[in-house]
Amino acid sequence: MAELDYRLDGAVATLTLNRPTVRNALDGATLIALSSALDQAEREARVIVLTGAGDRVFCAGADLAAVAIDADARAEVVRGYGALLQRMLMVQRPVIARINGHCLAGGVGLMLAADLAVMVEDAQLFLPEAAVGLWPMMVGALLLRDLPRKRALELALTGRRLSAAEAADWGLVNQVVPASGLDAAVGLLAGRVATMGPAALRLGRSAWSDSLSRDPRGALPALADALVTVMLTDDATEGTLAFFQKRPPEWNDR
Repeated sequence: MAELDYRLDGAVATLTLNRPTVRNALDGATLIALSSALDQAEREARVIVLTGAGDRVFCAGADLAAVAIDADARAEVVRGYGALLQRMLMVQRPVIARINGHCLAGGVGLMLAADLAVMVEDAQLFLPEAAVGLWPMMVGALLLRDLPRKRALELALTGRRLSAAEAADWGLVNQVVPASGLDAAVGLLAGRVATMGPAALRLGRSAWSDSLSRDPRGALPALADALVTVMLTDDATEGTLAFFQKRPPEWNDR
Protein backbone atom coordinates (compact mmCIF):
# COMPACT_ATOMS: atom_id res chain seq x y z
CA MET A 1 0.00 0.00 0.00
CA ALA A 2 1.47 3.32 -1.10
CA GLU A 3 0.23 5.34 1.87
CA LEU A 4 1.62 3.00 4.51
CA ASP A 5 4.57 0.63 4.77
CA TYR A 6 4.08 -2.54 6.85
CA ARG A 7 7.07 -4.53 8.05
CA LEU A 8 7.09 -7.54 10.37
CA ASP A 9 10.38 -8.33 12.09
CA GLY A 10 9.97 -11.22 14.51
CA ALA A 11 7.48 -10.16 17.17
CA VAL A 12 7.48 -6.48 16.15
CA ALA A 13 5.33 -4.94 13.39
CA THR A 14 6.43 -1.50 12.18
CA LEU A 15 3.80 0.71 10.52
CA THR A 16 5.31 3.66 8.64
CA LEU A 17 3.22 6.56 7.36
CA ASN A 18 4.63 6.82 3.85
CA ARG A 19 3.72 10.30 2.58
CA PRO A 20 6.88 12.35 3.24
CA THR A 21 6.16 14.88 0.48
CA VAL A 22 3.08 16.05 2.45
CA ARG A 23 4.68 15.62 5.88
CA ASN A 24 3.01 12.22 6.36
CA ALA A 25 -0.39 13.91 6.53
CA LEU A 26 -3.52 11.82 6.88
CA ASP A 27 -6.07 11.57 4.08
CA GLY A 28 -8.93 9.11 3.78
CA ALA A 29 -6.87 6.40 2.09
CA THR A 30 -4.11 6.64 4.70
CA LEU A 31 -6.58 6.35 7.57
CA ILE A 32 -8.09 3.23 6.02
CA ALA A 33 -4.64 1.74 5.38
CA LEU A 34 -3.49 2.41 8.93
CA SER A 35 -6.60 0.88 10.46
CA SER A 36 -6.18 -2.21 8.27
CA ALA A 37 -2.50 -2.45 9.21
CA LEU A 38 -3.40 -2.36 12.91
CA ASP A 39 -5.73 -5.32 12.33
CA GLN A 40 -2.92 -7.23 10.62
CA ALA A 41 -0.36 -6.36 13.29
CA GLU A 42 -2.75 -7.41 16.03
CA ARG A 43 -2.84 -10.88 14.45
CA GLU A 44 0.85 -11.21 13.59
CA ALA A 45 2.89 -9.32 16.18
CA ARG A 46 3.32 -8.80 19.91
CA VAL A 47 4.37 -5.15 19.67
CA ILE A 48 3.43 -2.44 17.16
CA VAL A 49 5.71 0.48 16.27
CA LEU A 50 4.14 3.49 14.53
CA THR A 51 6.40 6.00 12.76
CA GLY A 52 6.65 8.33 9.77
CA ALA A 53 8.80 8.22 6.65
CA GLY A 54 11.80 10.52 6.44
CA ASP A 55 13.51 12.45 9.22
CA ARG A 56 11.61 15.75 9.34
CA VAL A 57 7.99 15.09 10.36
CA PHE A 58 6.34 12.20 12.18
CA CYS A 59 2.84 13.27 11.15
CA ALA A 60 1.31 16.66 10.38
CA GLY A 61 -2.27 15.59 11.06
CA ALA A 62 -5.03 15.90 8.45
CA ASP A 63 -4.07 16.56 4.84
CA LEU A 64 -5.70 19.99 4.58
CA ALA A 65 -4.88 20.34 0.90
CA ALA A 66 -6.83 17.18 0.10
CA VAL A 67 -9.98 18.31 1.92
CA ALA A 68 -9.88 22.11 1.72
CA ILE A 69 -12.64 22.57 -0.85
CA ASP A 70 -14.68 19.42 -0.31
CA ALA A 71 -16.98 19.40 2.74
CA ASP A 72 -17.78 15.70 2.34
CA ALA A 73 -14.07 14.83 2.22
CA ARG A 74 -13.46 16.92 5.34
CA ALA A 75 -16.19 15.10 7.23
CA GLU A 76 -14.86 11.73 6.04
CA VAL A 77 -11.34 12.48 7.26
CA VAL A 78 -12.52 13.91 10.59
CA ARG A 79 -14.72 10.91 11.36
CA GLY A 80 -12.11 8.51 10.02
CA TYR A 81 -9.48 10.05 12.26
CA GLY A 82 -11.72 9.72 15.31
CA ALA A 83 -12.37 6.08 14.45
CA LEU A 84 -8.63 5.48 14.06
CA LEU A 85 -7.87 6.91 17.51
CA GLN A 86 -10.54 4.65 18.98
CA ARG A 87 -9.01 1.67 17.17
CA MET A 88 -5.57 2.50 18.52
CA LEU A 89 -6.92 2.71 22.06
CA MET A 90 -8.57 -0.70 21.67
CA VAL A 91 -5.82 -2.55 19.80
CA GLN A 92 -4.75 -5.59 21.79
CA ARG A 93 -1.02 -5.09 21.35
CA PRO A 94 1.20 -2.42 22.91
CA VAL A 95 1.93 0.46 20.53
CA ILE A 96 5.18 2.44 20.55
CA ALA A 97 5.28 5.78 18.73
CA ARG A 98 8.65 6.30 17.04
CA ILE A 99 8.66 10.08 16.72
CA ASN A 100 11.20 10.63 13.93
CA GLY A 101 10.51 14.37 13.48
CA HIS A 102 8.06 17.14 14.28
CA CYS A 103 4.76 15.95 15.74
CA LEU A 104 1.84 18.30 15.20
CA ALA A 105 -1.94 18.54 15.06
CA GLY A 106 -3.46 15.09 14.49
CA GLY A 107 0.01 13.58 14.72
CA VAL A 108 -0.03 14.48 18.40
CA GLY A 109 -3.19 12.41 18.75
CA LEU A 110 -1.49 9.39 17.21
CA MET A 111 1.39 9.78 19.65
CA LEU A 112 -0.97 10.12 22.62
CA ALA A 113 -3.00 7.08 21.57
CA ALA A 114 0.19 5.00 21.63
CA ASP A 115 1.29 3.40 24.89
CA LEU A 116 4.92 4.57 24.76
CA ALA A 117 6.79 7.19 22.75
CA VAL A 118 10.43 7.77 21.81
CA MET A 119 11.24 11.15 20.24
CA VAL A 120 14.30 12.50 18.45
CA GLU A 121 15.92 15.37 20.32
CA ASP A 122 15.54 17.99 17.59
CA ALA A 123 11.80 17.40 17.05
CA GLN A 124 9.03 19.66 18.30
CA LEU A 125 5.46 18.97 19.39
CA PHE A 126 2.70 21.51 18.80
CA LEU A 127 -0.97 22.11 18.05
CA PRO A 128 -1.35 24.75 15.29
CA GLU A 129 -5.08 24.32 14.71
CA ALA A 130 -6.29 27.60 16.24
CA ALA A 131 -3.96 29.59 13.97
CA VAL A 132 -5.98 28.40 10.95
CA GLY A 133 -9.38 28.72 12.61
CA LEU A 134 -9.68 25.12 13.80
CA TRP A 135 -9.51 23.36 17.16
CA PRO A 136 -7.86 20.04 18.20
CA MET A 137 -11.12 18.47 19.36
CA MET A 138 -10.27 14.76 19.42
CA VAL A 139 -6.61 15.29 20.23
CA GLY A 140 -7.75 17.23 23.28
CA ALA A 141 -9.67 14.25 24.65
CA LEU A 142 -6.39 12.33 24.83
CA LEU A 143 -4.27 15.32 25.85
CA LEU A 144 -6.46 15.96 28.88
CA ARG A 145 -5.73 12.42 30.11
CA ASP A 146 -2.00 13.16 30.21
CA LEU A 147 -1.79 16.85 31.14
CA PRO A 148 -3.39 19.24 33.63
CA ARG A 149 -6.12 21.34 32.03
CA LYS A 150 -4.10 24.57 31.91
CA ARG A 151 -1.11 22.85 30.30
CA ALA A 152 -3.35 21.34 27.62
CA LEU A 153 -5.03 24.68 27.00
CA GLU A 154 -1.66 26.40 26.73
CA LEU A 155 -0.81 24.17 23.79
CA ALA A 156 -4.21 24.55 22.14
CA LEU A 157 -4.69 28.29 22.70
CA THR A 158 -1.19 29.48 21.82
CA GLY A 159 0.22 26.90 19.43
CA ARG A 160 3.33 26.83 21.61
CA ARG A 161 6.06 24.56 20.27
CA LEU A 162 7.36 22.13 22.85
CA SER A 163 10.90 20.89 22.40
CA ALA A 164 11.46 17.16 22.76
CA ALA A 165 13.04 17.78 26.16
CA GLU A 166 9.98 19.77 27.28
CA ALA A 167 7.66 17.04 25.97
CA ALA A 168 9.55 14.57 28.14
CA ASP A 169 9.42 16.92 31.15
CA TRP A 170 5.65 17.23 30.68
CA GLY A 171 5.33 13.43 30.59
CA LEU A 172 4.21 13.21 26.96
CA VAL A 173 7.10 11.04 25.76
CA ASN A 174 9.16 8.37 27.51
CA GLN A 175 12.56 8.94 25.95
CA VAL A 176 14.39 11.61 23.96
CA VAL A 177 17.33 10.42 21.90
CA PRO A 178 19.65 11.66 19.13
CA ALA A 179 18.45 10.81 15.63
CA SER A 180 21.37 8.39 15.28
CA GLY A 181 20.11 6.44 18.30
CA LEU A 182 16.39 6.36 17.49
CA ASP A 183 16.27 2.90 15.93
CA ALA A 184 18.35 1.37 18.70
CA ALA A 185 16.22 2.93 21.44
CA VAL A 186 12.94 1.87 19.83
CA GLY A 187 14.29 -1.60 19.07
CA LEU A 188 15.44 -2.09 22.66
CA LEU A 189 12.10 -0.91 24.05
CA ALA A 190 10.03 -3.01 21.64
CA GLY A 191 12.20 -6.05 22.26
CA ARG A 192 11.78 -5.72 25.99
CA VAL A 193 7.98 -5.38 25.76
CA ALA A 194 7.83 -8.37 23.39
CA THR A 195 9.29 -10.65 26.09
CA MET A 196 6.43 -9.96 28.49
CA GLY A 197 3.34 -12.13 28.89
CA PRO A 198 1.03 -11.16 26.01
CA ALA A 199 -2.20 -12.12 27.78
CA ALA A 200 -1.23 -10.03 30.80
CA LEU A 201 -0.39 -7.05 28.58
CA ARG A 202 -3.63 -7.36 26.65
CA LEU A 203 -5.89 -7.69 29.68
CA GLY A 204 -3.93 -5.28 31.87
CA ARG A 205 -3.83 -2.43 29.34
CA SER A 206 -7.57 -2.77 28.76
CA ALA A 207 -8.33 -2.72 32.49
CA TRP A 208 -6.14 0.32 33.08
CA SER A 209 -7.79 2.15 30.19
CA ASP A 210 -11.24 1.43 31.60
CA SER A 211 -10.18 2.67 35.04
CA LEU A 212 -9.20 6.12 33.72
CA SER A 213 -12.83 7.21 33.59
CA ARG A 214 -13.63 6.00 37.12
CA ASP A 215 -13.13 7.29 40.60
CA PRO A 216 -10.44 5.16 42.33
CA ARG A 217 -13.02 3.81 44.78
CA GLY A 218 -15.04 2.45 41.88
CA ALA A 219 -12.04 1.41 39.83
CA LEU A 220 -10.36 -0.74 42.47
CA PRO A 221 -13.00 -3.52 42.64
CA ALA A 222 -13.04 -3.73 38.83
CA LEU A 223 -9.24 -3.89 38.73
CA ALA A 224 -9.29 -6.63 41.36
CA ASP A 225 -11.63 -8.66 39.15
CA ALA A 226 -9.37 -8.01 36.18
CA LEU A 227 -6.33 -9.24 38.11
CA VAL A 228 -8.15 -12.44 39.01
CA THR A 229 -8.83 -12.94 35.29
CA VAL A 230 -5.14 -12.44 34.50
CA MET A 231 -4.10 -14.87 37.24
CA LEU A 232 -6.29 -17.56 35.70
CA THR A 233 -4.68 -17.35 32.25
CA ASP A 234 -2.41 -20.06 30.86
CA ASP A 235 0.30 -17.42 30.49
CA ALA A 236 0.21 -16.67 34.23
CA THR A 237 0.63 -20.36 35.02
CA GLU A 238 3.46 -20.67 32.50
CA GLY A 239 5.17 -17.51 33.72
CA THR A 240 5.11 -18.69 37.34
CA LEU A 241 6.45 -22.13 36.43
CA ALA A 242 9.19 -20.62 34.28
CA PHE A 243 10.22 -18.34 37.16
CA PHE A 244 10.65 -21.22 39.60
CA GLN A 245 12.26 -23.46 36.96
CA LYS A 246 14.68 -20.63 36.04
CA ARG A 247 13.90 -20.71 32.30
CA PRO A 248 12.39 -18.34 29.76
CA PRO A 249 8.59 -18.59 29.58
CA GLU A 250 6.85 -19.94 26.47
CA TRP A 251 3.87 -17.66 26.02
CA ASN A 252 0.70 -18.73 24.20
CA ASP A 253 -1.40 -15.56 24.70
CA ARG A 254 -4.16 -17.40 26.54
